[in-house]
Amino acid sequence: MWWDKEQKQWTGLDNPDYEKTMPPSDPGDLQNGEGVAALGGARPFTLHPDGVGWLYVPSGLKDGPLPTHYEALESVTGNPLYGQNTNPAALKKERPDNPYAQSVGDPRFPYVLTTYRLTEHHTAGGLTRTLSHLSELQPELFTEVSPELAEEAELQHGGWATITTPRGIVEARVLVTRRMHSLWIDGRRVHQVGLPYHWGTRGIVTGDAANDLVAISEEPNVRIMEAKALVCNVTPGRRARGREALEQLAANMESA
Repeated sequence: MWWDKEQKQWTGLDNPDYEKTMPPSDPGDLQNGEGVAALGGARPFTLHPDGVGWLYVPSGLKDGPLPTHYEALESVTGNPLYGQNTNPAALKKERPDNPYAQSVGDPRFPYVLTTYRLTEHHTAGGLTRTLSHLSELQPELFTEVSPELAEEAELQHGGWATITTPRGIVEARVLVTRRMHSLWIDGRRVHQVGLPYHWGTRGIVTGDAANDLVAISEEPNVRIMEAKALVCNVTPGRRARGREALEQLAANMESA
């Protein structure tokens, strides 16, 4: 974006979040003005009371005032920056039915699991799984793995895989793809397992739910659960069912 002196307005590839005709030279008046008139033309961050961008957050954050790096609540590696591994202000909601992997680098769950959404489905998929053309495009739950992980875990493209965490067990079709890269962390290769949302027990197409694997937690500021990064194990074949599945899940919880 830029200020067009001839048109006397902001122009460019985006729209300003403040008055389009207010020049950047307008000083504003924080003491007596209201809204954009108080901020002036050089204070575009209208969600902040002073209109400027913040690196230091003077109030409002429960884990502030400076942004920092923490590992996920479950991680295969320690924090490379300093000794505090996870966010100390995070609410882990620890209880018997919501266990976590051992910290750090639980040998039972050697892989990083990341979850994501698909273009063909909306939010959790409860509505879009009832549409035939979208169900045809995405007929069942799948897991994305790299060729290297597929070889290591003996997974076959198009076959079945069982994904486990301390809290749940799901099964998914295997999609071997180069776009799911491995990570090199502290001199060792760490594999990623990709798992989309959008499946459940109802709809034209059904499947296991990725949310069965994640932990119930809350980020300290906006209280959103951490569901994009956790640890897992992946093995070939379909998951256990019935009593056998309950026994396997109970074993995961007991040893977590």
